[in-house]
Amino acid sequence: MSVEFRVLGPLEVLLDGEPVAVPAGQVQTLLAVLLLRPNQLVLVDELVDRLWDGAPPNADRAHKTLHMVVRRLRVALGEADCVQTRTGGYVAVVEPDQLDLLRFRAFAGSGDFGAAAALWRGAVLGNVASDVLHREDVPRLVDERLTVLERRIDADLDSGLSGELVAELRSLVADHPLQEPFWSHLMLALYRSGNRAEALNAYQDLRTRLAEELGVDPCPALQELHQQILRAEVAPGRRVQVPRQLPHGVRNFVGREDELGELGTATGVTVVHGVGGVGKTALALHWARAVREDYPDGDLYVNLRGFDPEVQPVDPAVVAETLLAGLGVDEVPAGADARFALLRTTLVDLRLLLLLDNAASARQVLPLLPAAAGVRVLITSRNQLRALVSQHDATAIGLQELEFDAARSLLAVVLGEQRLDAEPEAAREIVERCAGLPLALRVFAERVARFPDVPLREFVAELREERLDAFSDFYDVDVRAVFSWSYRALDEESARMFRLLSVHPGQNFDVSAAAALAGVSVTQARRLLERLVADALVQTPSPGRYSLHDLLRAYAVELCGDDEAASLRITEWYVHTLENAALVEKPIALVRAGEITSGVVPREFASRFDALAWVRQDWDNLHAILREAAARGWGRLALLIPTHVQRFLVYNQPRWSEAIEMFEAVQTFGTAREQGFLLLKLAGLYSDVGRQDDALACFEEGLRFVRESGERTAEAAGLINLAAHQERLGQVEAALGTSRLAAEVSAEIENRYMEGAARSNIGFMLTELGRHDEALVAIDRAVVIATEFDDRDEHVLARIHAVRGRALTRLGRHAEAVAVLGPAAKALAGLGDSEYEALALQDLGSALVELDEREEATAAWRRAMDLLRQLDEGQAEALAARLAALE
Repeated sequence: MSVEFRVLGPLEVLLDGEPVAVPAGQVQTLLAVLLLRPNQLVLVDELVDRLWDGAPPNADRAHKTLHMVVRRLRVALGEADCVQTRTGGYVAVVEPDQLDLLRFRAFAGSGDFGAAAALWRGAVLGNVASDVLHREDVPRLVDERLTVLERRIDADLDSGLSGELVAELRSLVADHPLQEPFWSHLMLALYRSGNRAEALNAYQDLRTRLAEELGVDPCPALQELHQQILRAEVAPGRRVQVPRQLPHGVRNFVGREDELGELGTATGVTVVHGVGGVGKTALALHWARAVREDYPDGDLYVNLRGFDPEVQPVDPAVVAETLLAGLGVDEVPAGADARFALLRTTLVDLRLLLLLDNAASARQVLPLLPAAAGVRVLITSRNQLRALVSQHDATAIGLQELEFDAARSLLAVVLGEQRLDAEPEAAREIVERCAGLPLALRVFAERVARFPDVPLREFVAELREERLDAFSDFYDVDVRAVFSWSYRALDEESARMFRLLSVHPGQNFDVSAAAALAGVSVTQARRLLERLVADALVQTPSPGRYSLHDLLRAYAVELCGDDEAASLRITEWYVHTLENAALVEKPIALVRAGEITSGVVPREFASRFDALAWVRQDWDNLHAILREAAARGWGRLALLIPTHVQRFLVYNQPRWSEAIEMFEAVQTFGTAREQGFLLLKLAGLYSDVGRQDDALACFEEGLRFVRESGERTAEAAGLINLAAHQERLGQVEAALGTSRLAAEVSAEIENRYMEGAARSNIGFMLTELGRHDEALVAIDRAVVIATEFDDRDEHVLARIHAVRGRALTRLGRHAEAVAVLGPAAKALAGLGDSEYEALALQDLGSALVELDEREEATAAWRRAMDLLRQLDEGQAEALAARLAALE
């Protein structure tokens, strides 16, 4: 039986996923008051005050009426009743995972502000008609939410997000106009997304409002931010957030005192091994979550999928990429050995907890082990991983089946002591038939708990009748019979959902994906999933996400077989949902998914932030769906995943190598036109990760495809990008020729935007070749073109002026150069274009030196050096030498 109480929005009670009707009026108010103080005694007098809004009838009548209201509430809740009578009052007794308010506070306390904020569903207790509740209690909860939102947005800004947050922040400042932190966030987000003028306008809006309503100025911190924006001195946001990745553990963990003690005394690397279903992951998570505060630099978790029946174990190089991403590393090397080395380097000074779950072999984890005393590594596996013990001084903890007393305790937590005491022989046989395996015991107990009036011996008799082959690694005990017994007790809809979940190729999923998989509504899918959760056949590793234990997945696979229709539904759902996300990010797509053939309804997104959050959450699922689609021969569906994913790579740099794998997996699919688009994007990725030869080959092939397909705009864009790639390789003459070709193509198709960019590049290449007079001619033409745009692009103009300033500096026209480069650098800073800002500042400093304005030159070079340290360490060192000579 699964019970959930919700107060962070309308008051709701769910029993096995189904809503429980709570009568409006005083009954609702009573439940709300108790749930706002979970597991705390609420005195009768306080309840009377809340139910009658400070004006109750006489005390005796009020107390009698309160007792009646309590009885009505208990009757309404039925099996979900959480109200207990205590001396002087009442208590709502709830587990941490049964009440959204407790989950919210747990997430906030662990630093997972995103998960905490996601639990809010609307106005707190919006359906509860109680003035005193909304006057006295709700505001405190709203303050908690605002604090969490502030910290979540702090983290988002620090991680590099900006434009994605603007819409949400505008809504927040409209709803909470005197909350200065949100105005600060809005100004930063606007500035970093290239909207400096809007950031300044936001400050003026706040200043006016505070003066009119409170007669005060913005706080000193906001005033300083305003000055920094005026001076274009706002630091870029890329502070690394402390990772907190541990999933939820199991409810009602029992026993394992000796093993917990061993984990507490061990150091370095520990391997917890044992048969499937014995509780290795539960033990590891229970211990890790208890000690996570001892590791201030965070905790990392990866499921290595060593025994997943549907997929191969995760490659160590992919695991290293995932771990580096979790640690906030932006640029992950392409080579496996380089990743392992960078991982060891990144971990060397950290005090951190690393949990590697479900390892297939020692070989899978060896490259991931850090040489850092402060990193505690915990590995779970069905294998003993003896090489780690013998060669790397790891501690091994062999996990056995639960002894009878511990197994009985686990049953008692779910079924109650009285029920077990009444039938001791049946309880003993249940433990024996479940082999003392926690997974099997939970599955059995959760189903039995649904029938409190049925004797245990009847369930044991049913279990005896199961005659099924055991899984090969369950020794001589038929635990599979427990799964079958619980499965056969499901209604047909729930049983079908359980079977179909095995078709999903990813590790975990949300309710919308499950709905698509089964071809049902989201509401129906949630009900079915909660029924499966209640029976312990499905797990919830985090709020809103569901997964299958690998043993249960293997059983579901056996039941389901190959359901191609379900596979098509889930594939189309992911592809079309991803396309919707991509269109929110940029409402133009050269390649579209077309008509949905399976009848699924893809998810829609209200904002760029929501779209990006979904892509990040389901990144691994998208990769898995691509592999499945390619294996089934659904080439075009597979091709669409990297086609749309590439729009989000600027926010997901640590996953570039995985993105390249996606692109490479679909190179034989699609039309020539689609292949051309795809190859040009892949060329850019190759260039970014340093695979220069591969990049050139992709540019050549992609340009050929788009040219033959008549896609002249794509051809012009591809040529512009190829020229930039050639220039980075030092092939400046080739880059000049490519830029001229790009200008010709752009002129032929009358694309003035691209022609301006191409001619600016021509000027840049000519400057690099020392042909400065020719460069100025090209740049001046680019300026004319750029100013003719219907939608004048200040970013393009700022870049063009930076290139023009370089040419003037090289020609010795230093005063003219300073007049151009100063405003260009300032504009580029406001637009967040660090690369071109650094270029402009270097040349500005050079021109100022020649004009003997050494103080101003020093300031320009120092700012440029700060930027270059994030972009090109070699250039930064060269500039540092020039700066030292100047000083």
